[in-house]
Amino acid sequence: MLGLGNSVSGGAVQVFSPTDISDLSIYLKNNVGVTAAQWNDSSGRNNHAVQETAGDQATVSQGGLSFESSESDHYDFTSQITISAEEGFTICVVVTLASISANMTLLGLNNTSHFLEFTNPSGGDQADKLRIRLGSSTTAINPDGDDQFGASEKMLLTLIRQAGGTGNILIYKNGSILAQSSQAANPGDGEFISLGTRNNDRFLNGTIFEFILYEKEISGTELTDLNGHLVSKHGL
Repeated sequence: MLGLGNSVSGGAVQVFSPTDISDLSIYLKNNVGVTAAQWNDSSGRNNHAVQETAGDQATVSQGGLSFESSESDHYDFTSQITISAEEGFTICVVVTLASISANMTLLGLNNTSHFLEFTNPSGGDQADKLRIRLGSSTTAINPDGDDQFGASEKMLLTLIRQAGGTGNILIYKNGSILAQSSQAANPGDGEFISLGTRNNDRFLNGTIFEFILYEKEISGTELTDLNGHLVSKHGL
């Protein structure tokens, strides 16, 4: 039986790769080109995640990078990613959160303008929701059933903003959509350049095993192939 995302062509098995989907902007591939100083971008755009200051570098772990919030670990991409208003985008991250603080940033711009972060306003060992700031608005993505993003849990999160209109934001965990009692939406523009911090604050505490960003809303078939590939690859 062929794995999800595989096909047969001329007797050869065609294995899916995230590079098969167009508009790939950043691909930090597990166990490929990763050092404490730089995680090479495998998208072909050379948009590497770089940190020249040794004290702010994460630790290479299981083919990814382990961030310590107390040590201000973070990286900047070689080039800023700019998302126009109402434009779709897709972000995939395989991550384990070591602990949960009030706010921990996954993506930022090195100021308070735009960010994607985990948040835990009620305390405890679980993150209650994601918050994303685009344009001039901050939107909370609060899936039904709180505490979806647990500490010490390895998980694949896929976030998709639908193109046009209200900019509805969908979130998938380990390939399955997380229902929302009220639809999160934010059609604003976004600019991202940092991994693991917002404005030299709200640092991530956990391990990123793989990170992928597309400058489009990927199709249903692409989503199935991408989630299936990452779930299988990371044993989720």
